[in-house]
Amino acid sequence: MLLMGRAVNAPLSLAQISLTIHLLGSYGFGLIAMMYAFARMVGDVVDFQSWQVVLHYGVGPLTRGERRSFQHIVAFSLLLDLMSGLVGCMVGMGIAWFGTSLLGWPPGIRLVGTIYMVSVLFMTTATATGVLRLFDRYDRLAMQGTVATICRVIGVLAMLVLGSSIPRLAAIWMMAEATAWAFLSGFAIRELRVRNLLKGFSFSLRLTVADIVRGHMGRLHPGIWRFVFATNFTSTLALTFGHLGTLMVGCLLGPASAGYYRLASQIAAGVAKPVTLIQTTLYPEMARMWRDKATGRLYRLCIQIALSGGVVGCVILAVAFFLGHPLFRLLTGEANPQAVPVMLWLLAAEIVTVWGLPLEPLLFTTRRAGAAIKARALETLLFLPSLFFMVRWYGLGGAGPATLLATITLIGLQLLLVLEARPHDAARDAAPC
Repeated sequence: MLLMGRAVNAPLSLAQISLTIHLLGSYGFGLIAMMYAFARMVGDVVDFQSWQVVLHYGVGPLTRGERRSFQHIVAFSLLLDLMSGLVGCMVGMGIAWFGTSLLGWPPGIRLVGTIYMVSVLFMTTATATGVLRLFDRYDRLAMQGTVATICRVIGVLAMLVLGSSIPRLAAIWMMAEATAWAFLSGFAIRELRVRNLLKGFSFSLRLTVADIVRGHMGRLHPGIWRFVFATNFTSTLALTFGHLGTLMVGCLLGPASAGYYRLASQIAAGVAKPVTLIQTTLYPEMARMWRDKATGRLYRLCIQIALSGGVVGCVILAVAFFLGHPLFRLLTGEANPQAVPVMLWLLAAEIVTVWGLPLEPLLFTTRRAGAAIKARALETLLFLPSLFFMVRWYGLGGAGPATLLATITLIGLQLLLVLEARPHDAARDAAPC
């Protein structure tokens, strides 16, 4: 279902971008892309990725039928979402208003950009995501991105009749985020209600607030705070490949180049996404295997996924090499000599990521979040300066090689960490229960 949802979402997303570029030009689309990238970046920085908390700490109580303990974890995750959404919204609005020039935005969109930061509130859907993943409702998860894209397509089509402008497009994108948030939250609530897991949830929520205030959360669930901050830090580092890239290109080269970069990254991600979506299904299965001490099967699963995904990814890259130019011209109606090579570089980086798809989930599942953080930190230390200087020296064409180099570094580090930990995991498997 995830693949089917992406199969619908990817062409719709590209069609929406194409219509936007034809209506507002690459400059206008670039402005929206920069606003969206900043909102997403702020949301990712403050987001605790609490869906991993739901999976990691919720699967045990759920399996044992301990409803109150499971609700305790879900309530904790929900409170993290609420807090991060509010903080992100306020921080984003403050930076957008007072730091417009630092973001590379023209003064004319200061108010629009500030208001757009309200959308950060609707980007914190981690708890709903965790609940749906825990119950294997990937069909519902697939609808989130599709709903947002359909809203954007309808909005852009409406602009053909009503007239196009940056404020109208920003409002459309905000409404799309809010609609997708409402759908996903509704699906999660329904799954909990069907399984009779909402009964007494308000009491569990109040109890969780009290436990957090009194400092009892870490005692009741050992390691949970460390896990929360580790996943937050790792996701913050991971965002550098997407949203921060768009922002840096926009700041250094202007909104038009940011628009081209955004389109190139969307095409690359869209082409590779059917393979990378497998990662979203790994966490629940890995958590169950680790709980059952089936470490041998866990590692075999990772090898199978890496090999199958990597081969498919290489075939996709070969096809994209021949179809890149006509596809880009079809979408934009214009030719940019640097845009297609950037797309191919970014797609190559996505394929390298596919080869290492199971590595980061494996590190988190085997309680090595610290190792995953170190790998991401080293990658970021390499990526940020290399992206800055490559874009300064070579323009838009420098963004692709910088991304690929950092991706290869990350996957190599993660592989070394996994190989180093393998003997310890084998010993754990052999230990008596």
